[in-house]
Amino acid sequence: MLALFFAMSFKPSFASDKPVLRAVSTDEAFPYSFRKDQEMDGMVFEIAKTLADRIGYQLKVEVLPWTRALLTARDQPSTLIFSVVKTLAREPQYYWIGPVATSEIWLFKLASRTDIAVHNVGDLKKYIVGDIASNATVPLFEKLGVKVDTAPSKKSNCLKLKMGRVDLIPFDPDGIEDFLRACDIPATSIEKTIYMPRQTELYLAIGKKTPPELVNQLNAGFAQMVSDKTLSKIVAKWRSRVLKENLVIP
Repeated sequence: MLALFFAMSFKPSFASDKPVLRAVSTDEAFPYSFRKDQEMDGMVFEIAKTLADRIGYQLKVEVLPWTRALLTARDQPSTLIFSVVKTLAREPQYYWIGPVATSEIWLFKLASRTDIAVHNVGDLKKYIVGDIASNATVPLFEKLGVKVDTAPSKKSNCLKLKMGRVDLIPFDPDGIEDFLRACDIPATSIEKTIYMPRQTELYLAIGKKTPPELVNQLNAGFAQMVSDKTLSKIVAKWRSRVLKENLVIP
């Protein structure tokens, strides 16, 4: 499948005058990065776009499967990736800008699966967790001795859940409405079980082959967004939107 490209700028009439900053991401991570009307949108997408504009670049986003996105940003110079959890394995592979947001992870199951009872992390060893390949949660589950069945995308993971091939899936409650809609699952058909303790901060990252000058520009631009409250305003706007629009899962 051909990758999708989105050239975005706050000032389209002057976009051609700006150098391009390449970025890679997924469009399956509401509210952080997703596609709406064939254009990229989302909290962290807006943060990345604003940051690029601040340092004089036009952001061009390539939508890729998550594993490929991580490898592309790691191996190709001057390629930004969002949104990324900083794990011990990932930390030396990238330069990090942020944190830009936080993301909780809970485990969900089908309400019809009355055979599944999860009250604590230890209970997970009885079941199969479906997760996305290269997600930061995969090594966490493996460390806990939990069996993980990986999938290339959230949609394929959803099919496994619906078919009973996996018992539980990890998900950020902020994005559950978008996930349920894409998977054609009614809100009453899914239940939240337990919270997964893990690193919750999300970052922008860029590979170590990137020139130091660009890394310094990105960090300085981000520091300015923090100090002038631009970052907090973007996050607050999106949190408010999620509260207004998202389904509430008990």
